[in-house]
Amino acid sequence: MLTACTEEVFVEPKLYGSVSGQVLTLDGKKPLENVLVRISPSGKNITPDAEGNFRVDSLPVGKYSVQTTVDKYKSDLSSVEVEANKTTTVSVFLSLDNNQNKAPLVPVIVKPADNAQEVPLSTVLAWKTSDPEKDSLRYSVILFKEGQPTTVPMVTGLHVDTLIVNNLEYATTYYWQVITTDSINKPVYSEVWSFKTRPVPDHPYVFSRQVNQNYQIFSSNGTETIQLTTLGGNWRPVVSPNREKVAFISNVNTDPHIYVSNRVGKELKRVTVVPIAGVALMDLSFCWSPNGLEILYPYYDKLYAVHTDGSGLRVVAEAPAGRFFAGCDWTSQGNRIIARVTGSTVYDNELYMVNPATGVLTKLVTGRPGKMGNPDFSVDGKTAVFTLDVANFQNIEGRQLDSRIFTVDIATGISSDISIGKTRGNNDLDARFSPNGAKIIFTSTSNDGFSEKSLYTMDPDGQNRLEILKNAEMPYWR
Repeated sequence: MLTACTEEVFVEPKLYGSVSGQVLTLDGKKPLENVLVRISPSGKNITPDAEGNFRVDSLPVGKYSVQTTVDKYKSDLSSVEVEANKTTTVSVFLSLDNNQNKAPLVPVIVKPADNAQEVPLSTVLAWKTSDPEKDSLRYSVILFKEGQPTTVPMVTGLHVDTLIVNNLEYATTYYWQVITTDSINKPVYSEVWSFKTRPVPDHPYVFSRQVNQNYQIFSSNGTETIQLTTLGGNWRPVVSPNREKVAFISNVNTDPHIYVSNRVGKELKRVTVVPIAGVALMDLSFCWSPNGLEILYPYYDKLYAVHTDGSGLRVVAEAPAGRFFAGCDWTSQGNRIIARVTGSTVYDNELYMVNPATGVLTKLVTGRPGKMGNPDFSVDGKTAVFTLDVANFQNIEGRQLDSRIFTVDIATGISSDISIGKTRGNNDLDARFSPNGAKIIFTSTSNDGFSEKSLYTMDPDGQNRLEILKNAEMPYWR
């Protein structure tokens, strides 16, 4: 009888577990699209859901690597160990791979066109660019005048592709450049573009106007008006013989001094060392020498001349005892000066002719009671214009009731009233001849002392009065 024996064989069962996780950005902890998660060595590839979550089941226990990749981000490789009947969790945080990021495109100009001419003094600079990665862009803008190169941006951190620039200078060439950055790559520089601003306006009138209780200087053609000064108080503009510069009185440094600028208020320079002074500061006036090299102005009993660079101060004339110079004009016709001289009050005035070579004074208009305005020569130097309050009203404020415009014949001293069309109750003030002698410009206002002042022109005989500007006074022709 035969017998057989059997051997028991034990097979170890396979054990399985799971891996779950979430893929987010390191910066902001946000899910990403198109992420690929590879579980090695299982060979399984998974795409996380919209929240960045993924899960892989039925993985034999053991060690695995989890590789996570997505475009523009650095790949991540994590190690996990799968345990039987358990879920191993892993969190993956991806950071941007700047080596994959593309730089912004070079900015191109939109406006003003490169080499544009007659650009307004306030304008919009505009450009366009884009970023291949759609990264957020920021801009810096460099703007500088011709002859003053600079690499310092006038503005940085712009989020928009436009910039409004104001207070540009007339007839000036500007250069500008845009720098773009995505905060990842090196900054991208545009080309350097240029434009030229509009020419200096040829305004025929300059005048004073109150702004925030201070006088400022303006120029105008009757429709367009520009402000030439902003600091301190500035009044009584007087244009140079070549019509290119404007002198005026300013208290920007407390004491009243005479300053000179170009016809748009730039290139400002103080001329006087000794201030302008006399009875009633706001009524004082001055003039240019006929050649435009000096300023003639009053300082109490002295009439000074000084070069426009501030040098060469000299005494031209001295007033009679107890009298003070108040205003003047100087003509090349016969090289003569006419000056208003006052006593201790604004109601005591005389006009004198002054020899600029000797300083000798000769009376021209005297014995005329009432407040008087400063004289101005005609083009031919044969007559002068001035104002006089014929009402001879007097009070401590220096008010006038019936100020009228007069012309005086220099040879005879005979004066004539030409305010023939003046409105009753108004004053005509600050009269000046036009450069061609065809017109007289002046201020007209109610005699109440507080109403708005306006500028008028009229013929030298008083005909054809015409209002040209409101809210303006102390006019001068350009």
